[in-house]
This record gives sequence, structure tokens and C-alpha cells, in this order.
Amino acid sequence: MLTAQSLLAWTVMSIGLVLLPGPDTMLVAGHAARRGLKAGMAAIGGIQLGGLFYMALCGFGFLSVLNAVPGLFMAVKIAGAIYLAWLGLSMLRGAVKPSPASEAPKLRIGGSPFTQGFISTVLNPKVAIFFLAALPQFVGTGPDAPFQGMLLIAIVYALGFVWCALLAVLATKAGRKVGQSSAMRWFEGAMGVGFFGLAGRLALARNI
Repeated sequence: MLTAQSLLAWTVMSIGLVLLPGPDTMLVAGHAARRGLKAGMAAIGGIQLGGLFYMALCGFGFLSVLNAVPGLFMAVKIAGAIYLAWLGLSMLRGAVKPSPASEAPKLRIGGSPFTQGFISTVLNPKVAIFFLAALPQFVGTGPDAPFQGMLLIAIVYALGFVWCALLAVLATKAGRKVGQSSAMRWFEGAMGVGFFGLAGRLALARNI
């Protein structure tokens, strides 16, 4: 049963999780800086939809399947690592050969900010593993555990929305200042390298 103390402890832990740099924050900051606040908020929308996906898995009791079936975990992990590496490569290409200022960035199939936010969230099994490891300590294993777990996951993504929205606003302002300058190209290059790093870390992740 959830208590006020357990909710407070979960909220504090969730704040730390949200502030930890990862694919979500990098996607939001990258899109907002390069393409404006609307693109950053679209990425946030995709991330929030990914949160609803994990809430549904928890509510229907399917979340533990990812850890119970090693082959499934491996498949999701590899797909997620490849996708993050692809995002990193796209940003590196943009840094080396940026689009003219008058040319709006083209969207590829599956490459919109919203879609990228959703896919990067769903294909990150470390998120599911975190919930699998942490939720039982707060909700137990009773009949209400899945619904209480959904509530706790919702807290994580509600806090994530606030943080990412603030980040999108700040990144948009910074992006307007640097525009198509070399600073933006260095930023894109750094983001690309960061995504490659996240891909490698995900590829080496182990299930519990």
C-alpha cells in the first residue's frame, strides 16, 4: 500500500532519474535548438506517449515479460542501440553538412521529433528494467500493485514533462542566438557523439 512517505521517496528518486542525462533530454534539447520550440514539444509528446506505453504494460502485467524472456530483452536492446546510433549519425551528418539557413530541415520516415521521442523511449529496455527493479519496493505484489505502479510511472513522466519543457524553452532561446553558426554545428556534433555513447551503453546493458 502506498503511503505519503513512500510517495515522497519515489518522487525524490524520480527527480534524480529525470535530471540524469539520457536520450529524452538529448532529443528534446537537440530538436528545440535546431528547429524551435514546436519541434522540442513534439519530441516531448512522443516521450509522454512512450510513458503511457509503459503504464499500459505495467497495468496489464506485461512489464515483467521483458526480463523473463532474455531473447526479447536482447532484441529490444539491440534495436534500441541501433536506433540511437542512427540518430547520432544523423546529427553528425548535420554537423558536417548543415542545411542552408533558408532550407527547412527535411523529415524522414520515422524521423519526426514526435516519432523519435516515442521510439527512443519504447526501445530503451533500461527504462523497463528500472521500473521492474524499483516498483516492487514501493507497491509490493498485491492485487492493486499494477495500478499503483501505473501511478508511480505517471509521476516519473509528469516530472519529466516539466523538466523537458523547461529544457526545450532554454534550448530554443540558445538556438536562436547561435543560428547556423559554427557553434550550432559543434553542438550538433556533440549531440551526435552523445547518442553514439548512449547506444554503446545500451548495447552493454544487462537485464536483472
